[in-house]
Amino acid sequence: MTNQDFYTFPPSSKKDWIDQVKKDLKGKDFNDTLRSTLWEKIEIEPFYTSEDLATPGVGYDFHPDAKLPGFPQRLWNNLVAFFSENEKTANEQILHSLQNGADGLVLHLNGRENLNQILSGVHTEFISTNFLPTGETVLALRAIQDWISSSTLKPSMLRGALLWNPCDELFRTGENFDSGIDLAAKAISDFKDFREFYPMTLDLTRYANAGATGIQELTYGLGEVIELIDKLSKKAISPAQVFDNLAFHTAVGHLHFAEIAKVKTLRKLVKDLASNYGVLLEMESIHIIASTSTWSKSILDSNTNLIRQTYEAMAGILGGANSLWVIPTEQKSASALQQRIARNISSILKEESYLDKVMDPASGSFYLEHLQKELEKCVVTDLQGLEEKGGWLKSFEDRSLHTEIRSSRDTAQHKILSESSIKVGANKYLAKGKLENNLPFKPFKEEDHELLPSRETYLVEQKTLANS
Repeated sequence: MTNQDFYTFPPSSKKDWIDQVKKDLKGKDFNDTLRSTLWEKIEIEPFYTSEDLATPGVGYDFHPDAKLPGFPQRLWNNLVAFFSENEKTANEQILHSLQNGADGLVLHLNGRENLNQILSGVHTEFISTNFLPTGETVLALRAIQDWISSSTLKPSMLRGALLWNPCDELFRTGENFDSGIDLAAKAISDFKDFREFYPMTLDLTRYANAGATGIQELTYGLGEVIELIDKLSKKAISPAQVFDNLAFHTAVGHLHFAEIAKVKTLRKLVKDLASNYGVLLEMESIHIIASTSTWSKSILDSNTNLIRQTYEAMAGILGGANSLWVIPTEQKSASALQQRIARNISSILKEESYLDKVMDPASGSFYLEHLQKELEKCVVTDLQGLEEKGGWLKSFEDRSLHTEIRSSRDTAQHKILSESSIKVGANKYLAKGKLENNLPFKPFKEEDHELLPSRETYLVEQKTLANS
């Protein structure tokens, strides 16, 4: 420990520093100049000290220790998405990706695929295998179970998640929630022996990518968990079973430090919510998938999106994601080069930035610790308010959920349009000449029951590209 007598300067309090800053501002208002507001609720100071923390921060464990020796302190899966129009081609692409940096899959399934062909030669016991239904979920589940049965897959040989939960049905069709609950109960029963596979995933990305603030994302996401517990209890599924079978998928946006705090807060609040139901849930047993945001990207100067992908991926890892999914801007239509860049970001952050050497490097930051505590307070308060108004399902049915998030989306988009908020490559510092690389513009349409992904720069894109 450093001997404090080594320093000849007397200690300065936070008030001393603020007084000095006010002198240096030479008459400018301290609050207007240096203070800001995050997500319309959390006041951000220009700097933080130990005085801002009531208790010292505690480092988190994001996962158990590695089962095999020689692995680094911090582990995460590098996920790559695949679409299966041609099963042979999909298999070739999967094997190529696994040989070049990927160690996890996101398979988009309509339920009619031959998974034996798609996953031929893939050792699923060593990777994370995630399934994203794109059609009828019951068909996708049947395809997975047929593959498990025909390949005589042992429970220990499947890790990953089904990226679905019954609330998805409401946003997809506006109905079928009860049948979704029945299907979830069946999936929990069918996969009870697969202890490292999660047959349900809470999709918080639906809120973040539709324009919700981080507070709204966590509030409505945890509101879904409460709704699922209540509904599944009527199917003889206990809260402990729900938490044991539920993964969490969040989108990480452009507010770097806020997103780190958001992912860590998600883990803490899930643990606290489980405790409220009498469930002892270890923090390292909570499985979080973090994907890069689609809301934060822009089709204007699409090359800038590569930079956004990198610092969003960093935030996901520092926040404690167990799986990282870097999504190319053009997603399904991404070129081989764009897919390669997205796949390599995780490897660079691991092998060149050494983010795998420390479990929780964000621990101990006065700013992040304070921000996390403030975020927890806001989410708990809003979640209590949501429950007092009838809960998540009622907010969906009366569309108050949609109204609130669409209002946040509209506010953010108009800030970009009016240039009161800066977006490099979209409303400031646009690429010119050979550097210009814009993507096609498609009008945004959304049904009453839906919350579809949009972009913060949508109105600027509409103004710039719609008539070009």
